[in-house]
Amino acid sequence: MHSVNLPREGRRVPLALELATAVGLALMAGFLFNMSVVTAPALNALSPESALAAWKGINSTVRNPLFAGTAFGTAALVVACTAFAWRSRLRFWCLSFALLYLIGVIGTTFAVENSVNTAIIMATQPPPELPHMLATWLAGNHIRALSALAAFLVAWLGFRKTD
Repeated sequence: MHSVNLPREGRRVPLALELATAVGLALMAGFLFNMSVVTAPALNALSPESALAAWKGINSTVRNPLFAGTAFGTAALVVACTAFAWRSRLRFWCLSFALLYLIGVIGTTFAVENSVNTAIIMATQPPPELPHMLATWLAGNHIRALSALAAFLVAWLGFRKTD
């Protein structure tokens, strides 16, 4: 399969960049989907003490170079795609999936998820608002999962566009 974003004057987004971006978006969509439909419901089913311990374990485990590289590397890739495509017909598509990812995934992570995760990390015993904290985190994660999936779909459609 070759890229079809070839304006007359030549390729605007290298195929390797398209593939890396699509893979990053797909990995993040899958990871966030799993958190929404498997991990968070499992935490909800636990006692507050067990939920707090499990959540702390998840937070500790997810803070690793591979995950950070995937999450923030994908952010860099969507920006790079937009820069490469800026003067091509692919500009709208790249800008769209970049904004979906940067606002919906990265922005929501900093605006919602980080404060909840920080409170969990700092807690020495289950706070009374733990169910509310998990509900807030889950709502934010749904936004992140849907945004990552939408970004992937827009990227896929844009990269396949045949104008």
